[in-house]
Amino acid sequence: MKLATIAAIAALTATPVLADPVQEQAKADYHQAKADAEHAQMQKEGAQAQANAAQEDAVASQTQANAAQADASTLQSQANAAQAEADVARNQASASQSQAATAQAQADQAKANRDAALDRAAEARNTVKDH
Repeated sequence: MKLATIAAIAALTATPVLADPVQEQAKADYHQAKADAEHAQMQKEGAQAQANAAQEDAVASQTQANAAQADASTLQSQANAAQAEADVARNQASASQSQAATAQAQADQAKANRDAALDRAAEARNTVKDH
């Protein structure tokens, strides 16, 4: 294998006509490879910049999501407090209705007592007139 490589190098250096195109092709390949490497580096840097921007967007989105969650929690707490106040007001209204029903029953009883007293008074008057 070494002998073949040495023979090929010797043949290329011995024939200047063949050496120039091979050398030119090697230079062209080198420059193309270098250009490809630079292009790949630029693509890598562009991809990294996009990844960084996407990461920043993700962080901003997460921050917004956290703020929205906090707002939702606050609103839920306010809704719970409003519900508790409504429950208290409903209980107070129920108690007031019970008191009103009791007062109405007492008023009805008082009216019945008054009517009975008026009836007794009228009967007593009639008894006094008749005697």
